[in-house]
Amino acid sequence: MRILVVGSCSKRKLVQHKDAPSCNNLSTKDALFKWQELLREYIVRAREMYTGYLNQELTKGVDLLREIKGLEVQLVIVSAGFGIIGENELIPPYDCSFSGMRKWEIRTRKNDLMIEYDFARICSSGFDIVYLALGRNYLLALGDEWKSVTTSIVVGFDKNLAGPRVVCIPSGYRTVSTFSSRGHIIHGVVGFKGDLLRILAQFATEHDDPFYEVTRWRNHDYLQNLIQRLGGL
Repeated sequence: MRILVVGSCSKRKLVQHKDAPSCNNLSTKDALFKWQELLREYIVRAREMYTGYLNQELTKGVDLLREIKGLEVQLVIVSAGFGIIGENELIPPYDCSFSGMRKWEIRTRKNDLMIEYDFARICSSGFDIVYLALGRNYLLALGDEWKSVTTSIVVGFDKNLAGPRVVCIPSGYRTVSTFSSRGHIIHGVVGFKGDLLRILAQFATEHDDPFYEVTRWRNHDYLQNLIQRLGGL
């Protein structure tokens, strides 16, 4: 069984540099190679670069799922600076985010960085579940092509993702409060997208048959009900 987890870049980074490139310096995918060389003493793996709560908890969830025999879990990150990058990609510090961008800017940038093409190619390789821990602007950056090449169950946090295979979880204050009241550790509205994967992964690892539990997530209604039950929604 295969799970694709999709995170996003964040302002909080493990490494900072006064000459870190901005969006204007990162207009093509090839810019990564240039800045890897220019800031080679400051490059780290993508999964370690982003230190916001969302990314930290998302990574914990991925690592927990990887403890379950029979699961293949792939983690990729939507970077406004470098496009779609793998968790082990070595990246330098940079200063560029889709947050705050206007729609036309996001569309232009996703085309320049080939984000829509790359994400559709990844999705077409056949995943049972796609977990999108993304805000609205980062979802916009993915484009729409991926939706036509996957039959996966999709877990997302934006009502615009609604569909027969989509488990859509509101990530506002009410949801965060409800999960917190059930004893779950939640890191605010933004961090919740990572927290939920960690909560689901922990639930599975504590099951008598963790792999069987995760296979049940391929049933839309089961997964939707499970999340609601865990959070008391």
